[in-house]
Amino acid sequence: MKIRDLPIVLKATALGAGVMYICDPELGRRRRALARDKMIRFQKAIQEASRVTMRDLRNRTLGTIAEGRATFFDHGVDDDVLADRVRSKLGFLVRHPSSIEVKASEGRVTLTGPVLADEIQQLIDGVRSIRGVRNVENSLSVHETNDNVPGLQGDLPKPKGELVDVFQDRWSPSTRFLVGTAGLMFLLGFNPFRRSAASLSILVGLGLAACSSMAENERLPRSPSGRD
Repeated sequence: MKIRDLPIVLKATALGAGVMYICDPELGRRRRALARDKMIRFQKAIQEASRVTMRDLRNRTLGTIAEGRATFFDHGVDDDVLADRVRSKLGFLVRHPSSIEVKASEGRVTLTGPVLADEIQQLIDGVRSIRGVRNVENSLSVHETNDNVPGLQGDLPKPKGELVDVFQDRWSPSTRFLVGTAGLMFLLGFNPFRRSAASLSILVGLGLAACSSMAENERLPRSPSGRD
């Protein structure tokens, strides 16, 4: 046998082994049933992942449009809405968000409650950057340590702020989909680099695809009806 015929022989051998595995007179039926069940489960998993990803993409797109519209056209924010908006961000800014009380009045936000000294500046800057906040009144009780402070118990890591999705431990389905799609485009030949850097394009594609497949998925709440 010639060396150049080796790939053909290997393919024929693999095909024959596959046919023997599936068509075995004793175990073939059971193997075919298992393969069919796995294909059905895989199909359902793909359908569920597609449904969740499309819902997440739609919601994030609508949210981005709403944020942009509000930035240019909204001139005021209801006090209760603004206070809820600030509360929703506290978990990204401090270790114990439930210990901080938030009050809002005509764009002025007042913060009260205990807070650790190493997170006070991050808290103030983060609240000040929230859309609709015009001023922040600091009435917080600052503590160097959490010793003997009821609202600051627990050895928790300091939050890093609200990071871009790709820098978080969990990725949303939209981020995984977009990063994976970008990696696939690089692998299939979409090369924004020069031809001399084609290998770089392949490496970028492999890296993006690997990041998309290995990233832990963000736990999204299910819709009340269980469907979109």
